[in-house]
Amino acid sequence: MNTAVETVNLTKYFKGDSGKERIVAVNHVNLSIREGEFFGLLGPNGAGKTTLIKILCTLVIPDEGTAKVAGFDVVKDAEKVRECIGWLHGETGGRALYWRLSARDNLRFYAYLQNIPPDIARKRIDALLEFFELSKDADRLVKDFSTGMKMRVMLARTLLSNAPILLMDEPTVGLDATGAIETRRLLQALCKELRKTIVFTTHNIFEAERLCDRIAVMSKGKVIAVDTPLRLSEITRKYRGVEVRFRGSSEEAVRILEGLEFVKRIMSVQPEEDYTVIRAEVKDEEQALSEIPKAFGTNGLRTIGVQIALPSLEEVFLSLTGGEHESA
Repeated sequence: MNTAVETVNLTKYFKGDSGKERIVAVNHVNLSIREGEFFGLLGPNGAGKTTLIKILCTLVIPDEGTAKVAGFDVVKDAEKVRECIGWLHGETGGRALYWRLSARDNLRFYAYLQNIPPDIARKRIDALLEFFELSKDADRLVKDFSTGMKMRVMLARTLLSNAPILLMDEPTVGLDATGAIETRRLLQALCKELRKTIVFTTHNIFEAERLCDRIAVMSKGKVIAVDTPLRLSEITRKYRGVEVRFRGSSEEAVRILEGLEFVKRIMSVQPEEDYTVIRAEVKDEEQALSEIPKAFGTNGLRTIGVQIALPSLEEVFLSLTGGEHESA
């Protein structure tokens, strides 16, 4: 399989507030991302994720090392790199769109800026509006769209050039739970159905765990681990617990679990499309597997399943960084 993105000792410095100190934003990063891969850059704010994406987009020039996108050097072949990428920055509420234009006119405008021939642009816009389920609302003003719909228009804009490599910088930031779920579904479709390579930054560990083929964990500009979500979670097993899938009130579920003597703590609560997942640390896994469904049923919650859960990436990250995630 061919390489879509490759970096060798990639490094970027910025001046501090005093103008004298030097801050290392990206610190000798070495990555090799395959064509068609959904690749995550995971880390807290300040880890260097956005700077790395901006280097790959040719918006920031590195100080040391090299980066290649689709085989082209981001400095020497910047124009060719731009022809191969679609870039999306997670902007709350779709601020990168013109709200007093319709969805269709927004896409026409951006197609014009990208020098896409009108006949090709027209066909491509129609196809994108249909793919993102926006055809019925294509001629409505964007200002009347929900946040999730605005994100769909921005994703369509990112795909106008039909670039093979998509660089996504926190595309779900600022979205509510429904909008975030919908955006994740669309990103998965872009990778699987349209065979796009996606490089995706997030500080949301749940997103990285569910979406990515491989993940690079970043901290203070460095890549400290690269592997599949499963292999990363196997780095440490001391955070094993149980995972409960159910339908009903999350608040009620948490109250029930906190009242069970064998539950030590609630580790995470994450809504899915039609159910919720709660991970909990327990004293006795076998007891938890048998008793939790009974407790939920007694209180009117429908349990879909209870299973032993491997560590989440949050625990892995804390293990790898020595707890830096919480203070970063």
